[in-house]
Amino acid sequence: MDQKATLNIIYTNIGRGHPYYLDGVVDSLQTDYTDRIELKITDVFAVSGGLALMLWKAVRFMYRAGSQGGFIGRFYESLRRSRSAGGLGIVERNLAGGLRHFVKHNRHPTLVAHPILVPMISDLVPVYYQHGEIAVPGEAVVSGARKVFLPLEECRDRFTGEKHIEGVPVVSGLCIESGIAERAQEYFDARVARIESDMPLTGAFFSSGAEPREHVNRIIMAVRSLVESGHKAIIFCKEGGRLMRKLRAYPGPSIFMRAFDQAEFEHNLDTLKMVAVVFRNRREENDLTTRCFRYFDYFAAPSHERTNWAVGLGLPMFVLHPIIGTFSPLNHEFLTRHGVAIDINIDKKAYDFASLLRRLRNEDRLLTMARNGYGRYGTDGFITVADAIVNDLTG
Repeated sequence: MDQKATLNIIYTNIGRGHPYYLDGVVDSLQTDYTDRIELKITDVFAVSGGLALMLWKAVRFMYRAGSQGGFIGRFYESLRRSRSAGGLGIVERNLAGGLRHFVKHNRHPTLVAHPILVPMISDLVPVYYQHGEIAVPGEAVVSGARKVFLPLEECRDRFTGEKHIEGVPVVSGLCIESGIAERAQEYFDARVARIESDMPLTGAFFSSGAEPREHVNRIIMAVRSLVESGHKAIIFCKEGGRLMRKLRAYPGPSIFMRAFDQAEFEHNLDTLKMVAVVFRNRREENDLTTRCFRYFDYFAAPSHERTNWAVGLGLPMFVLHPIIGTFSPLNHEFLTRHGVAIDINIDKKAYDFASLLRRLRNEDRLLTMARNGYGRYGTDGFITVADAIVNDLTG
């Protein structure tokens, strides 16, 4: 057997979105290509020290504090102005120190999913850049990558509209968890049948990693409205996070599940109407989401992530406001244009959420939202990216 190719994979491990997309590719590589490729997986915190580590921790702290602009916004803006390693500003050069040291001692092609990393190392090794989101804000358009993976033709058009882009764009299809994508038709058919019936519906609720107060408060309002009206809610909570603490103060019947058991989960959802699924890390969240997805009739979340479900799987979306950051407005525009989402932009909509849901259902708008978002785009993005990288490295 020929010698395996080696691929570096470098995470930022800040927030959920960018790391989530790498998770999906890693899973595909480890499932299908272990005989052809070896992975060296690390993150910016593991390879950094001194000032660089302090700066990365500062970025993470600001994200968790809910600051989507400010410091991290200035990083993005500087990358828009400086698209090569030689043109990095002083802050970016300090952030890049540990990364460049790691890559110099591991001279292998490298996969990243955050635009800030591409110009930091692209002069040292070939870089594959996975842009998994539908939204393509200006700071995501960076040059120097060997290949750029984008989910849709529309994304590629936005990306290649920048004349200085050097990477070869590859359209992958939407990046959706393989365990969900494989059963998309089955789940969609069951969802449509439930929406068309008169049975209670089940909503899934997600905050972002930063858990902004406004999002959390509106989730609580909406869940309370549902439970009081006989509907069901599944809330995904970070252990010890703001959403979990708020839910604990809610006086209604509820249960917090840390270990997942299918029979127990179904019993709790049927009898208590509200189940909080608790996760400790991103991997647990991904696994629990996949296990619970069959029950979802719609979901509520910020518009900077998980929008692939609304336009790829026919799962109606309720967008939590305020819209934060640079990705959210573009994703929101895409969702609105496709007719798959409704805004929860004022407290009254959250407080009267059950009434809103009933009206959308009675008017067949909920059913239309589901149908508008199914079968229009491919959903095998993770497999496509993994296959393309392996074939590029091994022939």
